[in-house]
Amino acid sequence: MSPDNIVAKICAAVDCIIQTGKDYNGLFPSILHPKNGKMLMEKPAKIPGQRNGDRAHLGSNLIHDEPLLATMNTLAETESKPAYTEAVDQYLNHFAQNCTITESGLFPWGEHSYWHLTEERVGCSRNPAGGAAIHDHLRQIPLWIWQKLESFNPICIQSFADGLDYHWTEGEGLEYIRHANIDTKEHLVRGGRSCDFPRHSGFYISDLVFAYTKDQRPETLQQIKNYTNYWWEKRDERGLLRIESRSPKDAESFFEKNAPTQTLSLGISLLESATLLESLQPEYADQMRQYGMVYIDGFLAAPHNLETREFVSMCECRTNRPYGSMSAWGSVYGSGTVGSTGVLCLGGWKQTKNERLMECARAIGSIYLDEKFPVDRVHTEGFKIPASDAGLVLELFADLYDITSETKWLDGGMELAKTVMDVYFSETLPYGASAIDWYESQMGPAFLIHGLARVALMKLHGTCALVPNYTAR
Repeated sequence: MSPDNIVAKICAAVDCIIQTGKDYNGLFPSILHPKNGKMLMEKPAKIPGQRNGDRAHLGSNLIHDEPLLATMNTLAETESKPAYTEAVDQYLNHFAQNCTITESGLFPWGEHSYWHLTEERVGCSRNPAGGAAIHDHLRQIPLWIWQKLESFNPICIQSFADGLDYHWTEGEGLEYIRHANIDTKEHLVRGGRSCDFPRHSGFYISDLVFAYTKDQRPETLQQIKNYTNYWWEKRDERGLLRIESRSPKDAESFFEKNAPTQTLSLGISLLESATLLESLQPEYADQMRQYGMVYIDGFLAAPHNLETREFVSMCECRTNRPYGSMSAWGSVYGSGTVGSTGVLCLGGWKQTKNERLMECARAIGSIYLDEKFPVDRVHTEGFKIPASDAGLVLELFADLYDITSETKWLDGGMELAKTVMDVYFSETLPYGASAIDWYESQMGPAFLIHGLARVALMKLHGTCALVPNYTAR
């Protein structure tokens, strides 16, 4: 399939989704029929490795959609389709004006919550009947989304920043949790484990720093400091951070385990946030940079083996021995693929120019040059490949080519693009995973569309106006 045809297929999918969104004030439903784009009123069965508590049936989830919205903005320019930018603005304007007014100030988006389209309320996949909605950030919010939301409703930015206080739990000393109540103003009670994953503090810091650039409130700055300092005293001598600070001994997969990619995620979030904070708090921005660099060194100190192309998902705190390696294909809840780590390494390289991060990204890219998309397994019972897996590898190839100009990366991207177009894109909309027959935003088709667009536009023009997406961290 030619790059022109790929772009045309993407535009047809965007046209279909925009048309469906017109029935829902411009918001995009999460689960759609792949031929006509209509919202599926009955929820399909979940695929292996997916949780029903993460899905947004009858709802719209902005964090799922942000790579798609970014792609639309670029295609509006490259393909002369101004209606795409109008659709993005309508989506974000409606969300900012109508979906952000909650008791806590936290937004209905992310891992569990969403905006319920048929009932015009906060929805939560863990509590579908309404009420007790749970906030979990899921991924990084890109700066351009915050800027758009602020332009449509400045009040919601500060309300959200205040709401992040509810991620702190009740108890002696500061301890946060990745979950928080949306519908009530109360802190969760601490359980048997902390669930204070390092990457989440990076998300909160980024959110708070943006809010602080708009209104220099001392309470916002204090929250920035609280979340920034939280993990610093918990790091080990290598700069690595635990998957969570407090785990019971019977939680074998978490107890006394470091999480290299989560450590890298927090480090990059700190470096990005420091750039925004520089003009207002230069000394503290410098401190954030110092912390971020230590965490990146921590990721590099983990027992990855570039020669054998093995990247550890976790490692033992005391011995630094590997505890599980990341696979190339077939992500499931709690276990991502190595491709997403490769993309994140390039995001870190752009912040630091640390060549060891580039070496990691190249090694991961080489995995995918050699280990092709497993077409022969996509119909195997119990094995489904979410669209995000393929999308993030396309992102990796596109970014490696953009940085190095080495044709092998673009060639690899085009080869993969042709394969995944056959696997996922036989209808108007891409399937959410291999060997299923519906579109579902939770499975990451927005990353597939974004990655395909990046590769195709680079093949057409030698460069790409669509910027990389590093939010899957």
